[in-house]
Amino acid sequence: MTVINKTETIAFFDIDGTLRRTVDPWMLLHKHLNTDVEGGKYYNMWANNKISYDEMTRLDAALWKGVSKTEMLKVLDINPLRDGAKALINWFKQRDIPCYGISTGLSFLNDITAKETGLDMVVSNNVLFNDDICTGNVEINVREDSKADVMDNIINQFNGNVKNILSFGDGIADVEMFRKSTMSVAIFPKNDFIKDSASIAVNSEPIDSVTDIINSHIKN
Repeated sequence: MTVINKTETIAFFDIDGTLRRTVDPWMLLHKHLNTDVEGGKYYNMWANNKISYDEMTRLDAALWKGVSKTEMLKVLDINPLRDGAKALINWFKQRDIPCYGISTGLSFLNDITAKETGLDMVVSNNVLFNDDICTGNVEINVREDSKADVMDNIINQFNGNVKNILSFGDGIADVEMFRKSTMSVAIFPKNDFIKDSASIAVNSEPIDSVTDIINSHIKN
């Protein structure tokens, strides 16, 4: 049995599909802003290797130029936190375990998730605004294939004091995080490959029910 020392532990969380119920915040925004036809076209072009991930995101953000942040934030009303998400983060925080989000989603949404749940920080992608109006530009910090690299960059800030890593996710982009973790949890995994890549799978809410299992592996 893997025993985790909580004083040397850090926890990483995907956001959308893991802590929040909707899997793809980009397409959620497209649907809300009636740009889903174009957005779906760009996604298919990326999925078929016709454009890069960065190009897809630039095309996506350009569709939102001129839209207010207030209007874009309304998508959170239809993307609630999973039951137990706050309790899950709080369980770690009560044990002084740092909690970081790593997301291919959007920072102006994820910053709110961090405040709601108590995450220390979320690294994600920045749609840019000028006076609360979307400029149509984007800064990419997390790609579908770079979550493990982002995780490593955060861990390096702890100067070698991290011995145990816990990770939570739901998609293919999270599997590399799972592979670098002492213990990994697939939250409503999208397929069996993702489920089998994790130490534990959770398919029901509240998702903090998994803390009973994690607790049996943690020591002071």
